[in-house]
Amino acid sequence: MKIMAIGDIHGRTKWKKANTEGVDKVIFIGDYVDSFDESNELMVSNLREIIELKKAEPDKYVLILGNHDIQYLYYPDYRCSGFRAEIQIDLTELFRTNRDLFQVAYQVGDYLFTHAGVCKDWYIEFMPFMKDMEGEMADILNTLHHDREAQKVLFKAGYMRSKNYGAGGIVWADKNETIDDMVYGLHQIVGHTRVSMIQTWWNKERDASMTYIDVLEKSTAFYELIVDSC
Repeated sequence: MKIMAIGDIHGRTKWKKANTEGVDKVIFIGDYVDSFDESNELMVSNLREIIELKKAEPDKYVLILGNHDIQYLYYPDYRCSGFRAEIQIDLTELFRTNRDLFQVAYQVGDYLFTHAGVCKDWYIEFMPFMKDMEGEMADILNTLHHDREAQKVLFKAGYMRSKNYGAGGIVWADKNETIDDMVYGLHQIVGHTRVSMIQTWWNKERDASMTYIDVLEKSTAFYELIVDSC
């Protein structure tokens, strides 16, 4: 399986430069909206285009939610910076009408895609919600995404990004949290923390890695990966 992951959009159209021919899965890592540069009209139309891509080829495109998307989908909860009050109604309608097209995680084998990542301390805090659930990490996260109590932990902004105690959740975890506290046996691909180039950090003792792909502010680059999907 050939996978391409596209970093945080924030209203930009750079994603259109990605050559997706021959790619089996195209994963948008979240944060489709909230820009300090792009117009309201462009942000809304850009999101609509991405949604139409998903509708046209639902098996090829994966749309992951980021913290900037959550604040519109679940408005007025989970607010963060960059909020555009003047298009809140439009964005909330877009996200809510198409909520079934979005998810919070995607996984192939040991490769996990979320917006910000899972760090070990946060995972331990989240474990009580998992109870006796079985399956891959992404399946569990996507199932619990619909649990209102679990959402409070899933979407928690931790001490690195707010005054909250503990580690950040899967749409808020900071690069410093996920690098220092990798989950055993997982190779994660995330956005959220801006980097100048796509970079991967390894922890051989934990058989784990973190790859950061939020580069579209400074460059036009997309993460590509070939994995055994069996």
